Amino acid sequence: MFLALFRKAYRDVTKRRVRSLLTLLGILIGVGGVVAIVSTGENLARAQQAVYANASQNDIAYWVWNAPASLPRAVQEIDNVRAAETRVDFFTRCQWKQDGAPIARDMYLHGIADFETQRVDEIYLRAGRFPQAGEALIEQSALAALGLKLGDTLTCRGNGGEPDRAFTLVGAAQTPNYPNAALLDYAMLYAPSSDVIRLLGASGANSLLIKVADLTRARDTARAITQLLDRRGLQHNAPTLRDPQNYLGKRELDALLAVLTIFSVVGLVTSGFLVANTLAAIVTEQVGEIGVLKALGGTRAQVLLVFLLAALVYGVVGAALGLVVGALASWQLMLYLGSLLNLPVDFQIAPLGVALGIVVGVGVTLGAGALPAFGATRIPVKRALEAYGITPTYGAGRLDRLVQKIVALPPLAAMSARNLARRQGRALVTMLVIGVAVATSLAAQAVSATVDMAIDDLFRTYRADAWLWFGEYVGDNMRAALLTVPEVKQVEVWSLQNVWVTKESGGETAAARARLWGIPPDTALYAPQVVAGRWLQTGEMDSAVISTDLAEALGARVGAAITLDVGAAPRDFRVVGIAIDNSVFLGAQVAGKVFVPETIVAKMQGREGWATFFAVGLARHSAAEVDAQLDAIAQKFKRYQIGSDSAAREVKGAKEQTRILTLALAAMSLLIGFIGALGVVNTIMLNVLERRREIGVLRAIGASDANVLQTFLTEGLAFGLGGWLIGLALGYPLGWLIARVMESVLFHLNYIFTAQMALTSLLFALALTTLASLIPALAAARMRVKDALRYE
Repeated sequence: MFLALFRKAYRDVTKRRVRSLLTLLGILIGVGGVVAIVSTGENLARAQQAVYANASQNDIAYWVWNAPASLPRAVQEIDNVRAAETRVDFFTRCQWKQDGAPIARDMYLHGIADFETQRVDEIYLRAGRFPQAGEALIEQSALAALGLKLGDTLTCRGNGGEPDRAFTLVGAAQTPNYPNAALLDYAMLYAPSSDVIRLLGASGANSLLIKVADLTRARDTARAITQLLDRRGLQHNAPTLRDPQNYLGKRELDALLAVLTIFSVVGLVTSGFLVANTLAAIVTEQVGEIGVLKALGGTRAQVLLVFLLAALVYGVVGAALGLVVGALASWQLMLYLGSLLNLPVDFQIAPLGVALGIVVGVGVTLGAGALPAFGATRIPVKRALEAYGITPTYGAGRLDRLVQKIVALPPLAAMSARNLARRQGRALVTMLVIGVAVATSLAAQAVSATVDMAIDDLFRTYRADAWLWFGEYVGDNMRAALLTVPEVKQVEVWSLQNVWVTKESGGETAAARARLWGIPPDTALYAPQVVAGRWLQTGEMDSAVISTDLAEALGARVGAAITLDVGAAPRDFRVVGIAIDNSVFLGAQVAGKVFVPETIVAKMQGREGWATFFAVGLARHSAAEVDAQLDAIAQKFKRYQIGSDSAAREVKGAKEQTRILTLALAAMSLLIGFIGALGVVNTIMLNVLERRREIGVLRAIGASDANVLQTFLTEGLAFGLGGWLIGLALGYPLGWLIARVMESVLFHLNYIFTAQMALTSLLFALALTTLASLIPALAAARMRVKDALRYE
């Protein structure tokens, strides 16, 4: 008996091949999305953790000045130090010719003493060879981003009065776990240390990198290294320690996968609607067969089993196809994200993804098919044997009577609108499918606009037009010197470095890595958005303001006591305010920010009267004018190793870094829109089949192809309008949910939802349903009268 029922269910599925294909496509997309997202998440997390754990990434880093070649050997004598190396880092501007036109871009030049024996922050040769004197490697992602090729010659600007130097590109390297050059808006070059030292005008290295044996003892090791540097009289800054609980790009990856997971769930729900609609259509078509089966003694359980088996066929086949497509999609997504994050990718099918794909794919289809299957068991034998193409209660319900009163529309359009009430359940499910598609489109628009606006708002907090940093300590009287440059209107001494922040409460200690900003309390170049407490005041010695995300990470409120550890003696502060400032983007490994008066930070770092970082306000504010003014500053102070960045470039870079999320939103909304289109095609094809006799009658009384086409296209537009109204109701909360999820892993977001988005979604809904209904409408228009009237 079971085999007989299964054969019937299989025939029901394969009898309408186009409809079944559309339904399988919907399930395939939903299951494929789950498999792709879970597999990509697990593979990327494993790849990043592997690079983080096994690569030669430094655990402790110092800026030093003119460090001798013997320093690494001395550092390696310290307990817990596994390897130590010095580098020469120089941020400069390089120029080359492309198609005869000069091109200039910022470059981060790294000098390495011996490319063959690297042990810390190792780079991997991917093309060409390691450089010799007058040659350089370029980070591989920069070749395409900048239009460069091996053999090109770059001329890089020297520091101060040092002459420019030319470098020939002889190889391409990969820097593991470091973002793509297209995201950073600058490129990295690697050259022999001797060349970079000459370009810098120094006598030794300016970067000390240490790999430790036990990362849990890194702070104690850093203190010992600091003491060694002090004994040797080497100028240095506070150490930067690697966070063992974080890695480059983790926040952005978490946000991306969270967004994709939400959209995947939405896609599965939409696929469930599609399955329910298809099985409801099968039930409608087979009402007569249900009556015969019951008349011959078939039980309700057997009728239920027939349609659940049909749902199972859809689920098993759709899930199987979804697993294959999901694996391929995950591989492509891995390659794309791996290239952006500079990760070597090693793809593996995630068992959890496969299990979820099977369980969800089969479970959703069975769950969606249960309602129409249960409805089939309740059809009385008499009604089933007498049934025609419409429900016997049509015209009796309040909605039926309301729709019948439509007279303002042209006759064919009014008929199309009234036809929606003939299969109310099918029409509602179709509108729900379209509504979900519209909601995802609205959510994608709203979240993209929210993120862009958040970035703009965050950078409006910073009223500086640019920032300048020096490769060596300069007197804080450099502020007055910078003000002598034409067009420079304001200059402030700032500082920033990563610190560990701890808070003790009730015998428990909360710790987080944060970015310490030293800012004048009376700053004119920073506009704090304080949401609790107050801003810093001049003369305060132990006051700090923390960002909202750091407050959440620590569980801190105004008045809380916190401890800042900058690598020397820890210092206690009292939180006097909490501000919104979460402008930490791709690659950030900190939980938030802490603001302290710059004079206090200088004391903590042992550099009173000295500075390396300045915020600058300029007379003209356009991107091109700011770059021109920065070039003028660099020329006037060319004897210093000076680097610069503009607020405009920061905003552009931040938006470029969120491009991955924007692309993911757009891609998922298109996929779900495609599922919605499948639902419209499925429904209108069913309507065409059910109303073949009516089409024949219309054609017999003189209706043209255009009249028939108009009937079903208008029906599609009605579905679109109804789906749009549902989508408006669902789109706002869906976008809000996605924004809150992204906020939990990224930065503060003020949700934006505008009337323009609603109008755009209306056009999307109408275009989607019009295109989707075109295929069945054309099929109806081409139907011959005799074929339509003979249809049984």
